[in-house]
Amino acid sequence: MPSLPVKPELGPTLPELVAPWWRRAPRVLRIAVVAAAALVVALVALRLAGGPSGDTTVVVEEPVAFNLRFGGTLERVDPGEGEMLRLESRREGRLDQSFTVTPLELPAYRGLPVGALPVQAEDLKQRLAAEHRDFVLVEEGRMTINELPGYEVVFAARDEQDRRVYGRWIMMLPDEPGAREGVTLQLLARWSSRVPSAQVLGDQGQLKLPMRSFRFGTETP
Repeated sequence: MPSLPVKPELGPTLPELVAPWWRRAPRVLRIAVVAAAALVVALVALRLAGGPSGDTTVVVEEPVAFNLRFGGTLERVDPGEGEMLRLESRREGRLDQSFTVTPLELPAYRGLPVGALPVQAEDLKQRLAAEHRDFVLVEEGRMTINELPGYEVVFAARDEQDRRVYGRWIMMLPDEPGAREGVTLQLLARWSSRVPSAQVLGDQGQLKLPMRSFRFGTETP
């Protein structure tokens, strides 16, 4: 396709400027430039199209309907007793990190869920202290995931091998007055350079995606 005419006072054009250098450039350099340009075009196209993320979408319908995504080295395994979903990653044959969803049911209360969850957290902290050796409460408070109200309890403890572990239990309810049926997201990880403290659990690393993509209902975004 012929190039559009350019007024003499506006020349030379970019092709006219580049052509001499391109002809003098070594063949290997020209091949590398073409390959790099093709890679950039491909990456831009993938980004515009959404790109293959490799993430897996999970939809659970009962007893409480929800959906989320996960990726990385997490693997979906059979849930344990009282669990609706369990994701795990292992390192050196031992459990490294896990993401579990369990049903949550609150007694009748008045007002919004955001006001009922802190009361429920008192019972939760007692259970966690009884279940985890050397339990230490790191922090607790209200939080939101995709504009849904939640309340989290973050803690440190030790496992059966006397290794430091961090946990983040997040109670979630639909944002509806009087809602009583929800879930508890349970994030647990052994100490490592990737999870150096309880405060970063779920805010970085492989547990971030399932936590931040959580939504009630079966409709995925």
